[in-house]
Amino acid sequence: MSSRGLVLRERIRQVRGDDHVDINDLELVVLIACNVLTTVGLAGDIARHLQNPDNLSGDFLSGWHLVLYGGVTTVALWLGVGALRHGPAFVWSAGTTTIGFLLLAFGGVFDSIWHAQFGTEANVEALVSPPHLTVFAGLAFLLASPVVVLWRRPARRLGWVASIVALVSVVTTILVISLFTGYLSPLASGMSLSYGYIEPMVGETINDYDQVRGLGIVVWTTAVLVAAFTVVLVRFRPMPGLLTASIFLCGAPALLLTDPRTIKPLVIGYLVAGVATEAVTAIAGKPTLGRLAASVAGALLGTVLWLATFLLLRSEDRLVWSTSMWTGAVVLSGLIGAATAALVALPAPTGAAVVDSPVGPRPA
Repeated sequence: MSSRGLVLRERIRQVRGDDHVDINDLELVVLIACNVLTTVGLAGDIARHLQNPDNLSGDFLSGWHLVLYGGVTTVALWLGVGALRHGPAFVWSAGTTTIGFLLLAFGGVFDSIWHAQFGTEANVEALVSPPHLTVFAGLAFLLASPVVVLWRRPARRLGWVASIVALVSVVTTILVISLFTGYLSPLASGMSLSYGYIEPMVGETINDYDQVRGLGIVVWTTAVLVAAFTVVLVRFRPMPGLLTASIFLCGAPALLLTDPRTIKPLVIGYLVAGVATEAVTAIAGKPTLGRLAASVAGALLGTVLWLATFLLLRSEDRLVWSTSMWTGAVVLSGLIGAATAALVALPAPTGAAVVDSPVGPRPA
């Protein structure tokens, strides 16, 4: 490293201080509240772009935008109060949160400039526009940050507060990913992401495009769910019952977004998958899941989710996929779940084996 680089590094160290700040449970609960407010604002804004594409005038100062910006402001206050109480080292210790906040702040300005130059996005455009993806990246950092903070702790068995913080972090991250990848999310069933087309449930149509897209949904949904929950379960043991509730909540919001009768089989599938994953964790967790147990849990989560969904669709005479097609999708989800969990569960340093960096803990 050059002498100039060493000088700059030393100045940064002097500003942030040498001490690591231990962020306590109460501070994490406040951060979760700030994150949820920000998520609600973003979800409402994206839903408005999707559901009311012809009524987006005065977009930048819309109600949902104000909720989103209010949430970002509360995160800034959380960082500011933490810095006043603990010193500048707090901002470094909450590095993932800080990066998320900065990306969200930049994304808001970027969004305003983009709208002024290119107009307001509608329908699927709202999911892939560069400013919205910048906001998505910032929110992903923000929502995942409580798990990053908890990762530094030596404890493997979490109490009620820490368990709720970790799982709320995971659930909100999954929901935001599902929102921004609505074109590959089963939660969009019954909604219109493009003019004149209602998204079918996976398995409800034999149209070639819908079948191929349905397989993509099966793969993507399983990979996202398994990856997110495996990160927690190989490191922590949450309190009983919370894992089932968390996986169920990854699908339950769809009941508010579309016709409950349409989406009910999928939501029940999430619930049954949660029960199955909780059972594997209770049996194989010692106290956390090893790589093999994580692979079994991942395979079971994907398999049970889609098997339950397809069987319920079949009981309602809504499943039109051939037996080879839907059973193959179930097996595919199990393979994807096992492979994803095995990759995520690769040995990683924890507790005293990690040190701080701007984006969270890294190997010492």
